[in-house]
Amino acid sequence: MRVLESPSKTPAEYAQAPSHANVLGVINADDPRLQLTQRIAASGSLGRSRLLVRFLQYVVERHVSNRSDEITEQQIGVHVFGRPGDYDPGEDNIVRSYARTLRDRIQKYFETEGLEEELLLEIPRGGYEPFFTSRSKALEAVLDGVIASSEPNLLVVSEDSEEPNVQETPVPAGSTASGRGNFLNGLEKFFNFKQLLTLGIGGIFGIGLTLLILRGNLLLSPDQEATRVLWRQLFNKDRDTFVVPSDNGLVILQGLIPSPLPLNSYVDGSYRAKIQSDDSWGVKRLLILASKRYTNVTDLDFVAHLAQFNDVVPEHMMIRFARDLRMDDLRSSNAILLGSIQSNPWVQLFQPQMHFRFRFDRNIDKELVITNESPRPGEAPLYTHLGDQHTYGVIAYLPNLNATDHVLIVAGVNMAGTQAAGAVLLNPSLIAPTLERARTSHGDLQQFELLIESDNVATNASIPHIVAERIGPVSQSSEGR
Repeated sequence: MRVLESPSKTPAEYAQAPSHANVLGVINADDPRLQLTQRIAASGSLGRSRLLVRFLQYVVERHVSNRSDEITEQQIGVHVFGRPGDYDPGEDNIVRSYARTLRDRIQKYFETEGLEEELLLEIPRGGYEPFFTSRSKALEAVLDGVIASSEPNLLVVSEDSEEPNVQETPVPAGSTASGRGNFLNGLEKFFNFKQLLTLGIGGIFGIGLTLLILRGNLLLSPDQEATRVLWRQLFNKDRDTFVVPSDNGLVILQGLIPSPLPLNSYVDGSYRAKIQSDDSWGVKRLLILASKRYTNVTDLDFVAHLAQFNDVVPEHMMIRFARDLRMDDLRSSNAILLGSIQSNPWVQLFQPQMHFRFRFDRNIDKELVITNESPRPGEAPLYTHLGDQHTYGVIAYLPNLNATDHVLIVAGVNMAGTQAAGAVLLNPSLIAPTLERARTSHGDLQQFELLIESDNVATNASIPHIVAERIGPVSQSSEGR
């Protein structure tokens, strides 16, 4: 399997790691621009995302080594995101998508952890080349604008000699003229007063906000309160949560590709090269359709509902098309995967941990089915939607690849099955009993799975219900309840 990124490093390792350009021997490791970059990379503001770190380091290193001609969308796509040299940025917008996030995270750094940084960094919109400036010069530019727009009749102080030469210009009666130093002193006093005022107002506001939050929590039903532990574990302010809708282009190609498509072929795109050998008009049209970023209304509706939850952290909710996801995203972050192995090959990585697994049954016309690895009394070993009278879905809450965070899989044997699974997950009264049983003595959630059944009416799920439940790893849950 092609691994596009190395495992994540700790903040200390980021600070000690040599830059790529240093290896080339073209820049100085003591360059304050590089040191600032390493501090940002090691901060919590980037959400432990290796891709954001590599993006930032790439553009800065090219900038400080006077190789700005390499800071293009095409080159970033190749060197940071592992795209082939001939990829089309017009069709693949991964660089633009990550650039927006990177700009926001850099701004967040200077507003929080980097509040005392003297050197500032930004990546202006419209390009990818970084821009550095000192905080004092940025403030000076603002002050110059303020002074230039104020009363021009001021005291002008020359500091070229030991005895400052003070030249006075006429000042209208009633004005409060001063030199630049007096202006700065007055500004400093203003900000000190403003800080005190802000603390007072902030304290009153904080008390009111706390009362509102407490009142809101009191209005939550027990089922709603029980679901919060799930979303709090999946979303937090220290790292990203990737929400990955299904790739319906794969579904378009199902008759032309292996079932399931191996993940490595999906990641490197090699499956398309095999299909391109067929020169027929119909296959060409299918390839064009499949190359687009198509998903379905079910996934979009789920994401829209998810974004409304109070425990979701919007700035760390990263929506990634399945084709743009990378292995490291599933190592160092939380993730929500929508769709089965048919439309989201990343689910394949987690099937060995699952009790309810997807597979293509070649005895049932290559239909996607769900296998029950250890049936209990009253459960079937196989669930299929053949005949379209019923549909089935799975909710699986599992450890991520490094077992440091979590992956939530919401998938079905067809779109209606995924819809049914999502409906159960978003309904507190349906999901809360399982979450209560999955809670540990410490209050967090352990691994769990649910098998969902629903009537299938015109490819839409009607009223879903839970068929089977597993709590804990496969080896434990097969022996448990």
